[in-house]
Amino acid sequence: MTTALVVLVLVGLAVWLSAARPTLPGTGPAPADRDRERQLGELRALTCSRADVHL
Repeated sequence: MTTALVVLVLVGLAVWLSAARPTLPGTGPAPADRDRERQLGELRALTCSRADVHL
């Protein structure tokens, strides 16, 4: 009985720690998200550089 209780507490602690684990500073958005943001930034820069063209 004591062994079962200890195992249950350890499993509960492992689940709680994995759920409450803080994100690491190096882990940001996925590489595809970063690439998409970079592409959007480049497109925004291109549209700003063409501000002198009037349609």
